[in-house]
Amino acid sequence: MASKYDKSYLEHLCDYEQGWRLLFTFSAGFLGIMLIWLFSIDSGSPTYVVTVMNVVGLSVLAALSGFVLSRCE
Repeated sequence: MASKYDKSYLEHLCDYEQGWRLLFTFSAGFLGIMLIWLFSIDSGSPTYVVTVMNVVGLSVLAALSGFVLSRCE
């Protein structure tokens, strides 16, 4: 039972490396799609606002999952 608590928080996160890799792949892929779409819609429209919010959220998600993946290797 003591071995469960011998690992750091990062080592516990690295136990799910495949999930982090999948999250990074999807967030980076959708971020690319959103960036392409961002430049094809009119600025000031409600769709533009939603797309900007998606770009910000996906950027944070990709950065977080990429950081965890870089620390796991």
